[in-house]
Amino acid sequence: MDASIIDIIIMALLVILCIIMAVLDITEFISWSKAKEKVFVGNWINIAVTVVLALVLQIHPSITTMLFLVLVILTIPICGFECISPEGLRYPLFMNKGISPVQDHSYEYKKGLFGIEHLYIYNNRTNRKLSYNFGIKNIKTVKMLADWYGKHGYENPLTK
Repeated sequence: MDASIIDIIIMALLVILCIIMAVLDITEFISWSKAKEKVFVGNWINIAVTVVLALVLQIHPSITTMLFLVLVILTIPICGFECISPEGLRYPLFMNKGISPVQDHSYEYKKGLFGIEHLYIYNNRTNRKLSYNFGIKNIKTVKMLADWYGKHGYENPLTK
């Protein structure tokens, strides 16, 4: 195959991925806006990796790297943040109408690598856990979790 054909295919794939991510972001923002009460937690490692990747892409700017940069930026809301509401975790609208019910989740706070505190939110149906490390000590976050979400086998030291 000719190099220009490969470039065209890569650009087309990046455009398609950018469109998909834009749709996911828009539907997630709509879902977030439907929550009357909400807090956001995030994982600074996911965001830092995204920012570093975006900076590295600036070394050799081209249309392909610019499209990839747009794609990287579009992934930040979905990969970097979680919207927690009393109804449950907020997701893009087409995923269970934008919400994962509160009764499907439990949480715990733990110290992770290097003594960094983490909030782990468990999906009780799949036994998967999500890890967050900023916005987790916000009084509103602690109160919402304590009031609405089950504890994952421990006593929350932040509510004592």
